[in-house]
Amino acid sequence: MAPRVRPITAEEWTAWGRSVGVPFLHPVSDDPADAEQHWERPPLERTWAIVDGNRFVGNAAVLTRRVNLPGPAGGPCPAVPMAAVTAVGVHPTHRRRGLLRRLMEAMLTDAVARGEPVAGLQASEAGIYGRFGFGVATFAARRRIDPRRGAFARPAPEAEVRLLDPAEAATTLPGIFERAVARTPGQVDRTEGSWTWEVLHDPPALRNGRSAQFHAVTDDGYVLYRAERVAHRDGRRLRVTDLCATSPEAEAALWRFVLGIDLVDEVEAFPRPVVDPLAHRLADLRALGTTGIEDFLWLRVLDPPSALSSRSYRRGGRLVLEVEPPEAATLDPDPAVGRFVLDASPEGAIARPALPGRGADLRLGLPDLATLLVGAVPASILAAAGRVAELTAGSLTTADGLFATQPPPFDATGF
Repeated sequence: MAPRVRPITAEEWTAWGRSVGVPFLHPVSDDPADAEQHWERPPLERTWAIVDGNRFVGNAAVLTRRVNLPGPAGGPCPAVPMAAVTAVGVHPTHRRRGLLRRLMEAMLTDAVARGEPVAGLQASEAGIYGRFGFGVATFAARRRIDPRRGAFARPAPEAEVRLLDPAEAATTLPGIFERAVARTPGQVDRTEGSWTWEVLHDPPALRNGRSAQFHAVTDDGYVLYRAERVAHRDGRRLRVTDLCATSPEAEAALWRFVLGIDLVDEVEAFPRPVVDPLAHRLADLRALGTTGIEDFLWLRVLDPPSALSSRSYRRGGRLVLEVEPPEAATLDPDPAVGRFVLDASPEGAIARPALPGRGADLRLGLPDLATLLVGAVPASILAAAGRVAELTAGSLTTADGLFATQPPPFDATGF
């Protein structure tokens, strides 16, 4: 019998969890600490397995989330429902049989039926998901800072910093986060489950020799960090995993706190915005290094009229977009493929399917539509890369103006 894709039952949670570990090269052992739940449980009806005989040979799930789209100047971002795809993998014994496509088909069909205008994921490998229509929506930088050269060009504001225990952090941090990211496009929301199982989850078995997590908080921000010893050196490295503030002044105060901690040789921070104010706060610009820039959040548009109409635009204009089908078809018909008219202005936008015979201004793939949706990359840059075709003269300039986003999109939430 050919392998089947189906939702799991409540009795299959343990077997499904063991299956998830296989594609990610982390088989679950018999150690009780290893066998514990270390992730947020997705809804049972959105948890799929590939079943071959009586064995699970693949897995996937969807969490219900919201993602910020660009908002009006000075105002909060609109948040739209997002199918947050996670735990996707096929066992090495069953690769190259089209099973990943069948998993994606199940998840995306379900998301369309629920009326979610976009799906999102974080890719373990960057070359996998473009063929299913996912495009990069946010990038994240890895920073390395020498705290001995961490003097600011201008003094940072004073702030009282308090260290919280995990229980205090669980009640204090979510409110700060919601205020801080309200104007950040690309940011995924955090549910109670994501705070519990992603941000604050800190079992010794998952620390990899690092310290327990520290939770430092002010009235207007917080920073989460761990310490680890640096090989062949007496000092320590701080790993900043989340620094969030409601204002530039509050962020500066938190960085001043981090760079002033004793016994620290270097500070590493991820994820950080690619365009980071910290670089311009330092008196010595070279004290801040970038060790990598990575794709972070990927989006797949499922309902272009809804998604394009939901975001704000800083100027007015009209575009007709011809969206081409993805390489690996998963929806038949695919509601995101075709020609769509966007009429946008600072007062609002309307997007709708184009009338038959209407010519297009730009031709692009589904991944590029997602990238434009949040303003991650200008249309003219995508065109220079051969990903967008200008069919009407001047339409690239129009698109650059329409989709420009400030601040740039950024996401600091994993799932």
